[in-house]
Amino acid sequence: MNNLIFIGGIHGVGKGTICDKICEQTNFVHITASEILRWDEISKPQNKKVENIQNTQERLIAGLDEALKKNKNYLLDGHFCLFNSEGEVEKVPMETFEKIAPELIAIVTDKIDVVKERLEKRDNKTYNFDILKSMQIAEMEHARQISLELKVPFIEIKNGDYRELINLISNLK
Repeated sequence: MNNLIFIGGIHGVGKGTICDKICEQTNFVHITASEILRWDEISKPQNKKVENIQNTQERLIAGLDEALKKNKNYLLDGHFCLFNSEGEVEKVPMETFEKIAPELIAIVTDKIDVVKERLEKRDNKTYNFDILKSMQIAEMEHARQISLELKVPFIEIKNGDYRELINLISNLK
């Protein structure tokens, strides 16, 4: 798969909003891993836990093979880590990212209290600050590792400031 930038980050960090804004300014198309996977079929929406992460990633790759068109540019909005069925942080396997073959790895981060407030407002439930913080740290570490292993550029989008990514996108083509 080519012409794809992977943009990850924890739930509620603003990946979708940022992807939509970038697409307004570029020729990229925003797709989400959740849409490809039909999230409601693989996860319990009330707790964001994924029953079988390996199977889920295989479905993602197959779905992307069907959905992506040649000569188009995509922003794939997804995760570097997920909560497994035990509620533990689990890294998405490196093999998944090797098959996706992104041109660039980006991670969206924000202050945890801001993310927590956003999630609680959106989902109408309480979230644990420390769990969100540990997930964001795990996602950041795994995103950097993926970038190094795949030898592709890495960028952190902090607090919604995506201007540097727009500049990088311009230089990729």
